[in-house]
Amino acid sequence: MRFSDTILLIGLSSLAGAHPSRRAPNPLSLSKRGIDLEAFKLPPRAEYVAQDEVPDEVSAKVITKRADYMETAKDLVKSTFPKATFRMVDDHYVGSNGIAHVNFKQTANGIDIDNADFNVNIGPGGEVFSYGNSFYDGKIPGPLTKRDEKDPVDALKDTVDVLSLPVEAGKAKAEKKSKNHYAFAGTSGTVSKPEAKLVYLVNDNKELKLTWRVETDVLENWLLTYVNAAKTDEVLGVVDYVNEATYKVYPWGVNDPTKGSRTTIENPWNLVTSEFTWLSDGSNNYTTTRGNNAIAQYNPTGSPNYLDKYRPDSPSLKFEYDYSTDMSPASSYRNASVTQLFYTANKYHDLLYLLGFTEKAGNFEVNNNGQGGKGNDFVILNTQDGSGINNANFATPPDGEPGRMRMYRWTYTEPQRDSSFDAGIVIHEYTHGLSNRLTGGPDNSGCLPGGESGGMGEGWGDFMATAVHIQPKDTRSTDQVLGDWIYNKPAGIRAYPYSTSLTTNPYTYKSVDSLNGVHAIGNYWATALYEQWCSYRWKIFGYEARRGWNGIARDAIIDADIALTKGANKCELWKGFAKRGLGTGAKYSSTSRTESFALPSGC
Repeated sequence: MRFSDTILLIGLSSLAGAHPSRRAPNPLSLSKRGIDLEAFKLPPRAEYVAQDEVPDEVSAKVITKRADYMETAKDLVKSTFPKATFRMVDDHYVGSNGIAHVNFKQTANGIDIDNADFNVNIGPGGEVFSYGNSFYDGKIPGPLTKRDEKDPVDALKDTVDVLSLPVEAGKAKAEKKSKNHYAFAGTSGTVSKPEAKLVYLVNDNKELKLTWRVETDVLENWLLTYVNAAKTDEVLGVVDYVNEATYKVYPWGVNDPTKGSRTTIENPWNLVTSEFTWLSDGSNNYTTTRGNNAIAQYNPTGSPNYLDKYRPDSPSLKFEYDYSTDMSPASSYRNASVTQLFYTANKYHDLLYLLGFTEKAGNFEVNNNGQGGKGNDFVILNTQDGSGINNANFATPPDGEPGRMRMYRWTYTEPQRDSSFDAGIVIHEYTHGLSNRLTGGPDNSGCLPGGESGGMGEGWGDFMATAVHIQPKDTRSTDQVLGDWIYNKPAGIRAYPYSTSLTTNPYTYKSVDSLNGVHAIGNYWATALYEQWCSYRWKIFGYEARRGWNGIARDAIIDADIALTKGANKCELWKGFAKRGLGTGAKYSSTSRTESFALPSGC
């Protein structure tokens, strides 16, 4: 029997202690200390050629499909900018939809032009799907001489002075990392050592300037400051990985429109779990619903392609859009829908990280930032997806490939209801990604194919959706319903509510013999888990389920308690399981189940 190495805590009232912090807090952001970073903001320069425009582009017409998608992408860059020098960035990959993504960085004199990029998307058939670029086509300066730049230590000190950073750099010493790239020892006030790298920058006047790119992470602001290499007290531009953004949403803990009101929330991310915020992947900053953990868009056609789909864009990062349940058609509130889905999925990502679903465990992130696991796999979030109605689903490929969530419209009311506004449905679906990657390991996401194991996957989804939205006033006698708003029925979408009452919910292990389908079996499994939660609230929840029976998962949860608390909760766990027929004598066969209400000795 294999037990999971990943233990998920459900201490929702004290989450911060559940996972070691990757970074330490800093009291004030620059904006709160009166520094206006907007004055140093780099101008947007990107151009984009969408899929339907590609056939008309001269540079794309001459491209011949190559056996290697990277070579096709390289040919397009050469065709578009014949005189440019560039390098391929080592982050290319093929998504689960078959589209390959290749990024290039322009260079001059062997040095990167830091704000000159070219992204190429290659279709499944090897053709150019779409592309965008911010390449520079102006005059290139001559080769560098030593007189072209000042010492990197001067660049750091002047950056600290000009931006009033809370960094002690008086004793800074430059340590060479590679050619024209330094880290600084002898400093304090930053999360990691400051760095400086010699790069070119295209400035506001579309001129190429040699700069020191000084990186300083003071937690509330993680800055890339570009200072004139020849005159380091002149700041030419600043990029902050930490953005201040607002979202008008149903906040975390409000399950649906009947449970509370929308409110505007500022910077809702947790920098311990989303160190680039929700709107950056560490390399690119976004002004739309895209970041390291997720990309959310409106997809009324149900198309498998997502990059070209509509998503709200806000240069001011104010994602505040109108919505009410009376609005119709659904397209009229698409901005609010995309924003809500993006918010809920990211909040759940951050929660799961604290509970142990990290990069090493196979979570969903583009840039794993050296924390292990495979990157390039945020969650693709499609709202009002046109491929179905009255449902939702989640596709979980192995670690390193993006997950995909499709949220549908539900037609049981007029106007119809949008499942992106039901947080329980979103959490249920995202939990499929969690359980599939934890059960067989990040590289084997097919261990819950159906039957009883698939039912456990559904049950975990229901349980997490229920656990997240239990209110402080609720007691073990409070019944919990899933999907009552979206389904327009007080009883919700399951046969029975989640309850500790055998009258309200009579399911025991033997009941599974007569249950058909993974959702029905999941209703039982979530019921058993709910009993555990009510037996000792805010304690532990361990994940494991091979292609077998509920007893294996029962034993894994008990083993998880042994690993965490040396068995301090053993009897509470067994009592909850035994109440629902999973006592010590419970047995499984392919044709029937033997339930048991017996406890082990000592309980």
